[in-house]
This record gives sequence, C-alpha cells and structure tokens, in this order.
Amino acid sequence: MPTARKLFPSYGSAVAQALCQALAHDGMVRNFIAAYAREFDRKAVAASAMQAHELEITIGREALLSMIIEVREQLPRFFGKRRGAELPEPQAAAVEVFFDQLFSTLGRVQRWSDDEMVEFLRDIELYARMGPQHAAPGGARRRGNAAGRREAAARRDTARPDRFPFPDRCALLLDPSMMEKARRAADKFHGELVRAARKIMARGLGIRAAR
Repeated sequence: MPTARKLFPSYGSAVAQALCQALAHDGMVRNFIAAYAREFDRKAVAASAMQAHELEITIGREALLSMIIEVREQLPRFFGKRRGAELPEPQAAAVEVFFDQLFSTLGRVQRWSDDEMVEFLRDIELYARMGPQHAAPGGARRRGNAAGRREAAARRDTARPDRFPFPDRCALLLDPSMMEKARRAADKFHGELVRAARKIMARGLGIRAAR
C-alpha cells in the first residue's frame, strides 16, 4: 500500500508567500494595469504614481482572493481526489490547518489589521459562493450519492468563465466608465491568475493542474 501524503502546515506558509511574490514582486497586477492603459489608451486610470499604487493594492487584493479560491479547489488533488472534492477526516483537518497557516502568513506579509483579516476571510467565502464551482444546487451536494456528485461535477465543468466574480469586481476598480472593456480585460487576467496559482501548487505541492 502506498504511503499516504502528509500536508504539512508549513506548506500553507510557502504557498502564501509564493502568491504574494507572483502578484507584487513579479508584477502581475502592475503589468495588467499598464497593459490595459496602453491597449485602450486609458492613461487616466493610473495617471499618478499614487493612483497607480492604490489601484495595484485594491486589484491585487481581488487577485489574491481569486488565486486562493483556485488553491482551495486544487488542494484535494494533493490527496489523490478530484478537484473540489469533499475530504474525509483527517485530510479535512490537515487542510484546515494548512489554510490557518496560509492566512496567518498572508496577514503578516500584507500587514493587515485584525479587521482587515476578518474582511478578507469574509470575501473569500463570498467568492466561493459566487463562483461556478458552487453552481450545483445545495441538495445535490448534501445528498452525497453518486448521482449528486456527478451532477455537481457536470455543473462545474460546464459553468461559464464569466460566472466568476473577479471580472466584474476588478472592472469596477479599474475603469468603471468603460465597464465592458475593463471586464473583458479582467476576465482574461483572471485566466492568468488561475494558471499562476496552478503553477504554484505544482511547484510547492506537486499537484498537476486539473481543469
């Protein structure tokens, strides 16, 4: 029998640092804002250094929410389960500790106050409820039988990308006066964020991306 993989709490800290590295130090958000301003001749969205910095912080927060949702969806695959699968104990307990460490590290890196941390966690749950990964009716998830699981998986697989909350929320921050163009650009950026999160999971936890 193969040895069961162990999800160490330190993995959560490592993933949190890698997420912050990708968004801030590697310039994903900054490059996205600059590319949007060039493509649509919208220099006004980041006319000053202060305005650009504030926009990078607010959009970066939304990007972080999206990437953590992808991490959460991919994490069951560490244990050989399908994407988004419910986990039994003690795997579920290990995942809870993993995220405790991830959020603790995020709070330190981002220098969030307790109130800011609570608000971020609340938005995580909002993102989770709004995303297509939860498009299945609650009854199918609660039943837990094979038919219910197949129905939930089918709904996740056929959910439209624009069901994710990131494009609309990002567009409102980026350029509300040109909402449709901003939303399309944000939708494309969301795909980049998801791919970046999958790469982090592959490097740090050996999880090969499942779409």
